[in-house]
Amino acid sequence: MTGRAPSCPEPRRRREWRLPGDLTSFEGRRAELARVKRLLGEARLVTLTGFGGVGKTRLALRVAREIARTNPDDLAWIELADLRDPSLLHQAVSDALELDDVAPGRDTWVQVLHHVRDRKVVLFLDNCEHLLEDVAALADELLRHSPDLRIVATSRQVLGVPGEAVVPVLPLPVPPDGDLESGGVELYPSLALFRERAAAAVPGFELTADNQALAAELCRRLEGIPLAIELAAVKLRVLGLEDLVQRLDARLQVLRQPGRTGPSRHRTIEATIDWSYELCTPDERLLWARSSIFAGGFGIEAAEWVCADDSLPRDVVLDSVEGLVDKSVLSRTEVDGHVRFKLLEPLREHGLRRLTAEEAMDDVVHRQLAWCEDLITQASLQWFGPLQERWCVVLRLERANIRAAAEHCLQHDQCHVRGLDLLGRPWFLWIALFLDEGRHWLERIVAACLEPSSSRARALATLTYVASLQGDRTRAEEASTEGRRIAGDLDDVANLAYTTHISGLCALFQDPAACVDLLLEALPLYQRADVGDDYVIGLRVQLGLAHLFLGDLARSQEQFDLCVEVCEVTGERWLLSYALFGRGFVAKIEGDTAASIGWARQALEIKWFFRDLCGLSTTMDLLAWTLAGAERYEESAVLLGAAASLWDSFGARLFGSDDWLDQMRQAEEQCRKHLGRAYDAAYKSGAQMPREEAFTLAMGRERPATAAVERTTVRLTKREDEISHLVADGLSNKAIAERLVIAQRTAEGHVENILTKLGFHSRSQIAAWVGERRSPGSAVREASR
Repeated sequence: MTGRAPSCPEPRRRREWRLPGDLTSFEGRRAELARVKRLLGEARLVTLTGFGGVGKTRLALRVAREIARTNPDDLAWIELADLRDPSLLHQAVSDALELDDVAPGRDTWVQVLHHVRDRKVVLFLDNCEHLLEDVAALADELLRHSPDLRIVATSRQVLGVPGEAVVPVLPLPVPPDGDLESGGVELYPSLALFRERAAAAVPGFELTADNQALAAELCRRLEGIPLAIELAAVKLRVLGLEDLVQRLDARLQVLRQPGRTGPSRHRTIEATIDWSYELCTPDERLLWARSSIFAGGFGIEAAEWVCADDSLPRDVVLDSVEGLVDKSVLSRTEVDGHVRFKLLEPLREHGLRRLTAEEAMDDVVHRQLAWCEDLITQASLQWFGPLQERWCVVLRLERANIRAAAEHCLQHDQCHVRGLDLLGRPWFLWIALFLDEGRHWLERIVAACLEPSSSRARALATLTYVASLQGDRTRAEEASTEGRRIAGDLDDVANLAYTTHISGLCALFQDPAACVDLLLEALPLYQRADVGDDYVIGLRVQLGLAHLFLGDLARSQEQFDLCVEVCEVTGERWLLSYALFGRGFVAKIEGDTAASIGWARQALEIKWFFRDLCGLSTTMDLLAWTLAGAERYEESAVLLGAAASLWDSFGARLFGSDDWLDQMRQAEEQCRKHLGRAYDAAYKSGAQMPREEAFTLAMGRERPATAAVERTTVRLTKREDEISHLVADGLSNKAIAERLVIAQRTAEGHVENILTKLGFHSRSQIAAWVGERRSPGSAVREASR
C-alpha cells in the first residue's frame, strides 16, 4: 500500500434544474400562467399552441420556474428544436431526467418508464411540431404508464393525445385606436413589453404623453406579437419612434399585397424578421444565415471556423456576432464558464431559408463537419491530461452539433468513412459521457460502412467497449472478433492492440485469467504502436482488476499504483478514479477499512463530476461492502440499496462477476444479521433515494441515523404517522389514497405536512427516518429518553 487516502474536498455543487435562460421578457401572461397551472391539476397533458414568436416557450419556462420552486426534484425540461432524429427522443427524455445510460436488456425507454412510474414528475417538451407524431406517441405512453406524471408541451400544432388540454397562446393585447386612458401602459402588456425592450435598447427611453400614441400604433401594427415587438424595439438605436412606425408600416404593406398567403400574423412576423435581416450589415446577414446551421448553439471559435470564408473574413466574425447580439438576433448565455450564442427558433428558420436560397448550404454543412472532426481530434489528443475536465464540459455542450455531424455522415455515402473516424476514434466520448447514445451511433455507422479498413476496425473496437460495459456480451464478442480480424489482415498494429485490449475487457468479469492473457498480449503491441497513454493506462487498470479477481493482490496493487502515478503527473482524472477505486478494493480485501473508504471516496468525487454511472455504481457498492466490514450496518444497507438503483438503470449488477457478487452477498448477510427487519427499510430508503442524496451519503456528509435522532422529538398526528410508514413502504400518493380510502389531494397534503414538520425535502428522507425508528437500536434510544 502507498498509505492512507487523504481526505476528500467538498464536491462541486450540483446545478439546479437546467432550465434555459430567460431570453425575452415576461409580460401580460398572468392569466395564461394561472390557467396552465390550474389545468395541470386537472389534465395530465397541457399543450401550449401558437405560431413561432408568440411566446409559447417563454410561458412554459415561467410555469417551469414556479413549479421548480416547490418541486425541485420532479421537473425536467426537454428541448426538441435541435433534435431531428426521432429515434433519439427516448434518449433526450432520459438525459433530462439524468438517468444516464442503460444496458440493451434494460433499454433507455424501459428505464425511463420505470423511473417515472411512481413519481410525481412534470416534463416540459419544448418545440414539438417537427416531430409531432413521434412526440405524441411518446407522451401517450408516458401518461399511460405513470399515473402521477404531468406533461407541458409547446407546439405549433396540438399533439392529439387523448385527454390533452390545449392552451392557445395568443399575441399580447394591444391598445385600441384613440387616446390611451390613464395607466394605459400597464393595461396593455404589448405596450409594457415595448417600453421594457425599448429602454433596454436605448437607456433612458421612456413612454410619455407625447410618444405613447406612436408606441400604441406600433404595437397594433405588430398585432401584439412579442418577438416582433422586441425586434422592432431594437431599431430605436438608429431610428426615432415616428420614423420606426412609418418604415414598419411600409414593410407590412408589401407583405399584405394580393398574392401573399398565410394568416396576417404570420405575415407580420415574417415582415419583422425580414426587415431585421435587411437592416443588418452584409457581414451580419452572412453570419445570421450561416450560424443557423448550428444545433444547440455555438461559441465564437466555432463561428469563426464554420461561418468564415473569403466573403466573411475570420477577423470580422467577432464584430458580426456582437452586432447580432445588439440587434437581439443572437441570444448570449454563459454555461459552465463558456459563452454560447443561439438563434431563437423563428430566426434560425429564417436563416436556414436564406442559406438554402443562396445555395450555400452544402459548403457550410461541410465546414461544420470539418469543425466537428477537428473538435474530436483535439479532444482525442488532449483527453489524457490536465484539460480533461474542460473537454468533458465542451463535449457535453457540443453534443447536439456532434449529433448533426454524425447524421450528415450517415446520410451521405461519400462521408461514411469520415463518420467511422468521427464516431470510432473518441472512445472516451461514448464510455465516459454518452454510453447509450454511443451504441446508437456506432451501430449505425458500422452498418453503413462495411468496407474493411483501419477506421472500421477502430469503430468496431469502440463498439465492443460500449457493448461490453452495457453487459451485451454477444454483441461485444461479435464486434471484437471482426475488429481483430480486420486489424490483423491489414497489419495495423495500433488497432490490433486496441481490439485485443478490448477483447480482454470482454473477458474480465467472467474469465479473469483469459483477460490477463489478452491484456498482456495487447500491451507490447501498444508500445510498438506508440499510442496515447489513455489506451495503456486503461489497459493497466483492467489488468489490475483481473489480478485482483485472481487473488494476486501484489500485482494488482502494482498496476493501480503505476496508474495513479501517471495520472497524477499528467493531470488525467477519469482513469485516475478507476485506479483509486482499485486501490480501495485492494485495501478492503486486506482489511484496511479506513484506507478503503478514503480511496473509494476520492474515486467517487471524480466520478460524480463525469456522471460516470458505471464508476458510481461499482464504487458505491465497494463503499457499502467496506462499511459493513466496519460495523456501520445501516449506512451499508442504505448504500446497497442506492447502488442497486444505479445498476437497475445501467445493466447486470456488478457485470455478473462472481467475485464482486460474493462481496455484495457477504455485506448483505452482515447487515441483515445485525439490523434484522430494519435492513429492508434501510435498503429501500437507499433504493428510492435521489442520486445526489445517495452521493452525499456515500461521501460521509450525511448519515440517516443522525438525521433520525435529531427528529425523534417531532410529533406527527396519528394519520401522518400512518402515512409516513406507507411512504416508507414505497407507496405513491395515489396508492396511499386508495389504501386509506381518502382523496389523493388529502394524501398529498399529509405528505407535505410530514415533509414540513421533519424539515425534509424528499420522500426518501421520510423512508430513511421511518426505517431508523423501526430499527431495534432506535427503540432502545426512544425508551431511554
